[in-house]
Amino acid sequence: MRVKVCGITSLEDAEVALDAGADAIGLVFHPSSPRRVLEPRALSISRMVRKRADCVGVLVDGSLPQLAELVDRFELSALQLNVRSCSPDLAQEVGVPVWPFMGLGAGVRSLRVEWWADQPVFVDSVGDDGAGGTGLVPDLEMAMALSAHRPVWLAGGLGPENVAMAIARVRPFGVDASSRLERSPGIKDRKLVTAFVAAAREASVVADNGGYP
Repeated sequence: MRVKVCGITSLEDAEVALDAGADAIGLVFHPSSPRRVLEPRALSISRMVRKRADCVGVLVDGSLPQLAELVDRFELSALQLNVRSCSPDLAQEVGVPVWPFMGLGAGVRSLRVEWWADQPVFVDSVGDDGAGGTGLVPDLEMAMALSAHRPVWLAGGLGPENVAMAIARVRPFGVDASSRLERSPGIKDRKLVTAFVAAAREASVVADNGGYP
């Protein structure tokens, strides 16, 4: 199982996530996000991270030229976009995997959303603008049903205190956390990041060994 720490805005926090054993970090480029990373700092972070883990660009929407420029400029490993902005040929056009994310909640039919089968999908709680980072846990029953059919990244409201429970229920491809690992928006807490990654790793091992019903 993979572990991602999102909303990284500094080299120090990127180093914390990597030292903790994260497989990927997320750089948020959504303009209205309190975790948006500015370009000079994003360049420094991506140069350091890409030698040790995946560096993922996180947006809500974006045009093909904008996305291609971000991938090229920051040498991103993947893009994370709202499912409404994804098309089956987008990954081929930008040259990196594209992970669609969607909000799970009232009125969403998790098994009827169209996307290409070979890419994991993020499930999250999203705000009115289609962005994540709400700090709310999505509908885990729906996430569990979705995970039975395709690889799922589970995001939204996860932290050291609840990630093991979420992994036990959903059995995701990966877990992603941001707001529950912070001292303030965009500023990570070393102890929380370390504890989150450790708890996710332990829960994954237990699940793989049949330790959860």
